Amino acid sequence: MSHSRSTVRVTQTLDTPLGVASAAPAAAGILLLHKNNSLSSHPPLRILNTTIPAKRQIKYLGVLIDESLTFSYHAAMAAARGSKVLGSLSFLRHRSCGIPAYIAHHLAMTAILPAMFWASPVWWAATPAVTTTLKVTYNTVARWITGLPLNTRTTNLITLAHLPLMEVYLDHLSLRYAIPLHFLPPHHALGPPHSQPNTHASLPGLHHLYNLSKHLVQGKLEDRNTTGTAEGVIKPTRPNLDKTTRPLELHKKWLRTHLDYTIIIYTDGSKLDNGAVGCGWAIYHCGDQ
Repeated sequence: MSHSRSTVRVTQTLDTPLGVASAAPAAAGILLLHKNNSLSSHPPLRILNTTIPAKRQIKYLGVLIDESLTFSYHAAMAAARGSKVLGSLSFLRHRSCGIPAYIAHHLAMTAILPAMFWASPVWWAATPAVTTTLKVTYNTVARWITGLPLNTRTTNLITLAHLPLMEVYLDHLSLRYAIPLHFLPPHHALGPPHSQPNTHASLPGLHHLYNLSKHLVQGKLEDRNTTGTAEGVIKPTRPNLDKTTRPLELHKKWLRTHLDYTIIIYTDGSKLDNGAVGCGWAIYHCGDQ
């Protein structure tokens, strides 16, 4: 990706021997960053006898990048995608008839919202344009779950649908993505998020993820790149390194290495032939032996 004053050129090489995956010509384009420039004013980009046209929006890894870099166009398409998935499921429930509300809630959290909020840490920055567009579909999903009439207040609607506030939910998704980034080595392509004072606060990106997670990463972090640990943190040993010799004796020896206040939880699950599933757990307190 090369930057200039008027365009951002996103190209995909069409020759696989160069080590880059091949792509169709329509999958790439020249993204304009100035609305006053017409598409025809820019000469076409040709790579290996393939013309890549200038576009107002380009799609990269499922995210639509628009010329203003506000992701308003992506938000509109995300809301439309959520409405499409909701439309395919709406026949299952109409007002209080059909599937129970808790099943509708499960479908919303596992099918509708993931389609709407795909790759949200990339484009979510809580800007008014993006928030307003997404809230229309989000409230429609809540109304489908509850079956409440159109005159229901939005605050009551979201509460009765057992849905989180949309802004809080999207911040939560971004925070879940941001926390592991702080443990990346400095030479990583993404690298740990850091403050960028010269970047506008309303733009998404690593600086936005840093602002969300900076209160969680104060002090010295655990070093996940080496076998050592952060100062004052005891690294537990594995109970059976080779997994072949005397597992019972090795496991008892491993239990004796833990401090008295250590709590160990053993879990297991199973599935029957009829599809029914179950799980169980046992809690072991090292101090009680």
